[in-house]
Amino acid sequence: MQRNHSEELFKQYQTQYIVHDQLWNVFEAGSGTPIVFLHNGGGTLWNWAHQLQQFSSEYRVIAPDLPGFGRSHRPSEALVLDTYVHGLSKLLDILDCPRPILVGNCIGASIALEFSLRQPEKVAAVALFNICGGVPMLNPRLQFWATLRPDTALGRMLHKYMINTASHPNAQKLSSNLIYANREPVLHPMLRQFIKQQQLDSKLRASLYWLVMGLNSYNIFSQPRQRPASFPPVLLGWGAQNRTLDASWSRIVAKWLIPDHDWLIENAGHMPMYEQPELVNEMLKVFFENTDH
Repeated sequence: MQRNHSEELFKQYQTQYIVHDQLWNVFEAGSGTPIVFLHNGGGTLWNWAHQLQQFSSEYRVIAPDLPGFGRSHRPSEALVLDTYVHGLSKLLDILDCPRPILVGNCIGASIALEFSLRQPEKVAAVALFNICGGVPMLNPRLQFWATLRPDTALGRMLHKYMINTASHPNAQKLSSNLIYANREPVLHPMLRQFIKQQQLDSKLRASLYWLVMGLNSYNIFSQPRQRPASFPPVLLGWGAQNRTLDASWSRIVAKWLIPDHDWLIENAGHMPMYEQPELVNEMLKVFFENTDH
């Protein structure tokens, strides 16, 4: 897919589906082996724009806006892991997408991994970046807001307001040191365009408060899990300069997950897919080509 055609093509390939009575906005393009890309908390499907552009010529690429983000439904309840896993399962049925390769970052990686642990026979391979293990994994600054539970109605209202204020694109720039290894990278045109739309339309901003309220459901990945005897190939990647989910957690996860490929990504923080897009694409390309699908 040529860069000068990307914006027009990307607009054509978004479809909205009803999944468990919730609207999911989904990008889909290409044909062949399906690869499903799952974004991080606070993100959008366009966080994977470099990868969608790279792999849509050889694979069937699918990338949803998870509920609470992008152009998908905004629940008024905690965004918990189990709900996302069930939603992903239903979406794959709707799309007639058997045995996909799953690729995820942060909560997207957690969703992909939990789905794979529950139904390993339904996954061809899984590529996981910066797996979210809930509150215990968070940077101490973020832990404060994630664990705060005000006692009064006014306190809860202010707490919700403060967290949701952080979803404004201008406010996110203030926390770039938590997100990126260095300064903000050059963004893909589609991600840059969506961020501009978020500045104008508050309905497109992330449901950060409800994400925070559901973070404890991801705590299971801060403890060892049981990897099934029959499990698909695993690529585990972690930003070496990740200041949201420290890279030391990658060693803890790797001990029980036993990935086939274990990769500490230099000069990358929490968003390696667009901090180091060429490097990530090359590693994914090799991983995909050596997967039995």
